[in-house]
Amino acid sequence: MSTLTTYAEQTAGTLTGPPDSLLYAVVGFDGSAPALRALDAASRLLNDRPGGMEIVYVAHLPALLAGGDVGGRASAEARQGFDDAARDLADEVRAHLQASHLRGAAQHWHFEHRDGAIAGQLMAVADDLRRRHGPGASVVIVVGRSEHGYHHVLGSVPQALERHAHYPVITIA
Repeated sequence: MSTLTTYAEQTAGTLTGPPDSLLYAVVGFDGSAPALRALDAASRLLNDRPGGMEIVYVAHLPALLAGGDVGGRASAEARQGFDDAARDLADEVRAHLQASHLRGAAQHWHFEHRDGAIAGQLMAVADDLRRRHGPGASVVIVVGRSEHGYHHVLGSVPQALERHAHYPVITIA
């Protein structure tokens, strides 16, 4: 595993290998400014290359809601809220990427919504891509650095990925 922390402007072309080899980027996306920068960096990285982007919104349901409540209403309402947020985020991604006039793999993207621990779900998506496209395909995880100071104390998604991912992790400041 390798880790690269950089500004978005510096990420294009940082992964080595033949320009015609398949490259897939798993992009963590929650609509925040760092997530938009991560999406832009992944787009530039994939520009004019074969492969694609898997853009992932992970809803982290609190354990109380995930386990269900007495009537199931709170859990159902929370899930509906996350589903609505996922639809809005997918629309935001679509509009953002269409305005970017991308070429190559950057044009090939899929948005998905998952529930669970964010770092674990991003790694699971990367594993799925590796199984689907074979060992000859390169997979990289691209995330934005949290702007919240408490994440630096309690731990953040980029930190968890850097400790546990078997893929290159690009953290965009």
